[in-house]
Amino acid sequence: MGEQINLFDNDSDTTLYKHKVTLEKIRNELIDFGLTKSQAKVFIYLGKYGSKTASEISKALQLPRTETYHLVNSLQNMGLVTAELSHPTKYTAMEMREAISTLVKQEQERIDNLATKEETLSEMWKQVPFFVVETDESKSEKMQLLHGAGPISNKIREMVNSSNEEFRIYGSIADLLRMYHSDVFDWLESVPTELKMVVTPYNKTPEFLSDLDAEKIRTLSSDSDNKCFIVNDKKEVLIFMRNANHPTRQTFAWWSDSETLVEMMNSLFDLSWEKGETLY
Repeated sequence: MGEQINLFDNDSDTTLYKHKVTLEKIRNELIDFGLTKSQAKVFIYLGKYGSKTASEISKALQLPRTETYHLVNSLQNMGLVTAELSHPTKYTAMEMREAISTLVKQEQERIDNLATKEETLSEMWKQVPFFVVETDESKSEKMQLLHGAGPISNKIREMVNSSNEEFRIYGSIADLLRMYHSDVFDWLESVPTELKMVVTPYNKTPEFLSDLDAEKIRTLSSDSDNKCFIVNDKKEVLIFMRNANHPTRQTFAWWSDSETLVEMMNSLFDLSWEKGETLY
């Protein structure tokens, strides 16, 4: 039997240490596709070392044997690992491209299944009466925490669709690029609102900005790159607590319709706009 090396070993003397960063990136991507950390490690190990028994996997990855059996069985159920009819049983990982395709199809099937329940669930909800008694006629301010690109993108789209006067964006090139790839600027073209943007820090004009009206953009060269926020019609604000330049992989934003907060962020935008320079 050849040398057994833990793929995720931190020892710089191991022959695979130079691939450690790449392997960790692959593992994190697999986690994004729905695998657990241990499932991802087992799949990568089988993919790079070929068919192995549960005992060999357990030893190489330093996992309890009972947990290892559970992991390979769960990977089989996901269609990512096959078991050979041998004794002891050997397990083989599916080729990476095929595995990703399988995971994508499974996720799409799950989403399609949820979509079919939308109308039924809505009708069931309507059948149950509301028991809330409104006693305070004053407006209650709301807030919402949003984690990840998907929920944040959905919230921005809601803000765009409700915008009638002015949509203000303050952020770095990386923030605006992320919005560009999320079709935010395409959404804005379909609503009767005026777009204004402050870009900071600013060094050179990226290609995607050249497609936009230069009069809608002001630039600052001296501010930091960790601030990003959106103000819509002076009625709601979305503040990125972790923007596109944050070292973590997940973005984190805070939405609110608080009049005080909206006024503060709107004033900050106005000051930045007045201080900024035109794009060209």
